[in-house]
Amino acid sequence: MKKIQFNNTNLQVSELCLGTANFGTIRSAEESFAQMDLFAELGGNFIDTALVYGDWGCDERGRSEKVIGQWLSDRKKRQDVIISTKGCHPPFEDMSIPRVSAAEIRDDIALSLENLRTGYIDLYFLHRDNPLVPVAEILETLEEQVKKGNLRYYGCSNWTLDRVKEAAAYAKAHKLQGFACNQIMMTLADVDMSSIEWTKMLILDEDFYDYHKESGLNLMAFQCIAGGYFSKKIAGKEIGDGQKAMYDCAANDAIAAKMADFAKEGYEPMDFMLRYVTKAAFPAIPISSCSTAEQLRDLTRSVEKQVPDEMLDELISLKKVQKYNR
Repeated sequence: MKKIQFNNTNLQVSELCLGTANFGTIRSAEESFAQMDLFAELGGNFIDTALVYGDWGCDERGRSEKVIGQWLSDRKKRQDVIISTKGCHPPFEDMSIPRVSAAEIRDDIALSLENLRTGYIDLYFLHRDNPLVPVAEILETLEEQVKKGNLRYYGCSNWTLDRVKEAAAYAKAHKLQGFACNQIMMTLADVDMSSIEWTKMLILDEDFYDYHKESGLNLMAFQCIAGGYFSKKIAGKEIGDGQKAMYDCAANDAIAAKMADFAKEGYEPMDFMLRYVTKAAFPAIPISSCSTAEQLRDLTRSVEKQVPDEMLDELISLKKVQKYNR
């Protein structure tokens, strides 16, 4: 797998990042180990997790991180893998309660280091923001963790563009490292964000895309394959109510129909979904999880596949919202 150089860092990451939200819960530790073994064998070196991953599936906190930490230790892979994790997520019972303060940042980093059985985290994200806390307090706390050697780089996830700009201005004025990456939803599918408003997740819009393009800020894209929505739709498979609420619309119907046409020429929906991210005008890495070894192999093949620009552009032209001037 090709490696991508992240701007303003010394991180060279595989062009596909392995998502691990279900590690240790829906995916057993053994299945998770097998996925990471195969991912490494296929040339992947970028693994994304979060302190809260798995908390909805069992009573033990941090299951995903713990499984990854055990794999890193057992396989002696720490030096070969770039670990991205996230902290300061609001409580699931009330997503309106922010958990971003100096104390919570320090506490969550300490827990993640313990779970991952590592002395440092390559790329650490604040899973959400707390607009009531000044960016000065947040950035200075993260810089403190960098100086201690606990973090190499840090970023934001689901922060508004205004707050990202505010943080960038503060970092520049005070000669701080600042955010190295933004983890945000980015997908070829049109998304009805009102259906997931309660999650406080944000999607890349035109203004945010332009900011990334101008600043060179790196990006990691979650929900980039829309949970396999287009593959299911084309195959006539059942689509869950949650996916219907997010993606059922005329624009996505048109995109699916055009993808079905392109399938006659040997292209799969996944090829276009991943290329939509990697074709960005700045370093952008798709994050994707999978259920089976074959799905992981398919993902790797898709991210490496050469997709004709005219085909992708035709699909993009069918989008009605969340469009970007590339």
